[in-house]
Amino acid sequence: MTEINVLVLGDWLERDVSPYLPYASAERRETVARFRHASDKSRSLWAELFARQRLSEAAGVSPLEVGIAHDEKGKPFWKGSSFFVSISHSGGYIAVAVGQDAVGVDVEKKRKAAPAVAKRWFRPEENALLETLSEPERTRLFFRLWTMKEAALKYAGEGLSGGLETVDCLALMEATRNGGEDALAGRSFALDGDATVGVVTRRGELPTAARLFTIEAGEQGVYGDAYFAERAAILPTAEKER
Repeated sequence: MTEINVLVLGDWLERDVSPYLPYASAERRETVARFRHASDKSRSLWAELFARQRLSEAAGVSPLEVGIAHDEKGKPFWKGSSFFVSISHSGGYIAVAVGQDAVGVDVEKKRKAAPAVAKRWFRPEENALLETLSEPERTRLFFRLWTMKEAALKYAGEGLSGGLETVDCLALMEATRNGGEDALAGRSFALDGDATVGVVTRRGELPTAARLFTIEAGEQGVYGDAYFAERAAILPTAEKER
């Protein structure tokens, strides 16, 4: 079954990443160097290091043996491995999906839902449902739909160029409840009301919980003194909720 892992950066979001750059790939070090702000550097670096650690645990190898590359559309993959990986970050969160089936994941820090954005990128039936809801419910559903759309496009390897409006989120939600094992389906996880994670994969591979991690420093460090401590399991948003 696909595994969804969420890293909460906390105060590591603004820390100097220099001590941990030697553990990143040359490509990632070049990317980090192009960013000006500490938060952008941190999200970029820890996204790779966290993904490598989660892949290494799934494969039973050292994180230093995991090499993540990107195809021409930017989709990450571990060359020569049977594992699939999808990576997303927003605000102080990094989401990594790992499995042996194609998967897409997206995390978005919540803000006020913009009706104009929904009108432009959502399908008519999705907008009709949004219009029936109160403001808090509308915002909650907006980000469930948005993250599921991005996750679906990542699953297909298209990215945003595939067109958010082409993704039928209501069909993905229905497949989660009633589809066959091979039906494409979507599921959401709420992170302390502050962010939303969406995942899309075959229904039989959908995770039943997301694993929440923080970065800690100590002698058991995976990258220098840094290691990832598992903190909690996050249950999915109730399937009966739209």
